[in-house]
Amino acid sequence: MLRYIAHGPKDLSSAPVAEMTRFNWEFYACLKGSLRPTGEGFEEGKFERAPMLWVFPPERAHGWESRRKIDRAVFHFSTVPDVIREACAEHGHLSMALEPEEADMVRQLGKSIEPHYRSPTPASLLLFDRALIDLSLLLLRGRDFGAALPLETVAVERVERATEWYLSHLHERPTLDALAEVVHVSVAHLRRQFRLVYGKSPHLVLTQLRLERAAQLLANTGDTLDVISRRSGFNSASDLCRVFKRRFKVYPNEWRTQVAGKERPEEQVKRLIARVDPAALRATPRAGRRAAAN
Repeated sequence: MLRYIAHGPKDLSSAPVAEMTRFNWEFYACLKGSLRPTGEGFEEGKFERAPMLWVFPPERAHGWESRRKIDRAVFHFSTVPDVIREACAEHGHLSMALEPEEADMVRQLGKSIEPHYRSPTPASLLLFDRALIDLSLLLLRGRDFGAALPLETVAVERVERATEWYLSHLHERPTLDALAEVVHVSVAHLRRQFRLVYGKSPHLVLTQLRLERAAQLLANTGDTLDVISRRSGFNSASDLCRVFKRRFKVYPNEWRTQVAGKERPEEQVKRLIARVDPAALRATPRAGRRAAAN
């Protein structure tokens, strides 16, 4: 599922993107200019000339820096084909120099699917899937991974289907039992498949999804906390405030007051999610975890 898209000119020389982990897989294409990823393992000052394409898994902390203004296209997906996941495991990321016609294809890809990201239609999910496949194939061009590469496609499809159903039923506050029933597996098996796909428990993933929805509603609506808590799957406004404060170190209304009007809504949400402290939820008491998942 496509979770974020941006394309067009961007100057990262004066305002580089800080090193951080992401919740989603990031495909970053530099189509014109010079760009370099920053973070552990990257040579300082070594810029790659366009056109280039990178993909980073969620747990790989990295940032971006350019010499001057660049033309880029950025796509965030909730999951990727297993062949990409396995290929990233050795070095923590993948990169590929693009041919001019491939760079044009990526540029058109960003332009064509952005309207569907902003205002989805029944065909949008298919276009997002096709974009993911096209970008993945570019990164796999010329690579020989061997015929024995294991593909956990069933697990990926099942977890993706479960998370999409969960997002569309947040207002019902579905339990993990209900989620397992929807995808026709046991709760224990669903937990294993979440860990296989995301490397995290269902509790962490589903809590993050609810917080993302709450952050989007805070940024884009004037709804009260009672309404936002119901729409984002929390038990109450106090439950939302407690989890929000523990995860982002600020209460929802404080964040809304401080940030609203200063950034575009999508940038507000992106900046907020970047503040996540994964250790905070891992430290949550077991009883609290059950309450958050229900």
